[in-house]
Amino acid sequence: MAMQVAERLYTQGKFANYPTWGTLGAQVNNPTWGSYVQRLLADGYQKPRSGTDVGDHPPVTPLRSATEDMLGNDAWRLYEYICTHFIGTVSPDSKYVR
Repeated sequence: MAMQVAERLYTQGKFANYPTWGTLGAQVNNPTWGSYVQRLLADGYQKPRSGTDVGDHPPVTPLRSATEDMLGNDAWRLYEYICTHFIGTVSPDSKYVR
């Protein structure tokens, strides 16, 4: 089901695809995480760490900003996961106090 929803996010609105330049900037106006993205862009975001290339395609990445009202529940849950994962890859390492 997740693959069907992911395909729908791509084919019906180009909300998700493979990474392109400017991907982070597309999320600046998102009402859920836009303010965090604005801070990342202002303060400098991290370049994702290099992994091991085993021939797979790049991870699916958000292309446009969307809301739950635009996508519906199932598509929103997958889209939210795609966005937060992507934003996490360019965020500074988390720090916590034990």
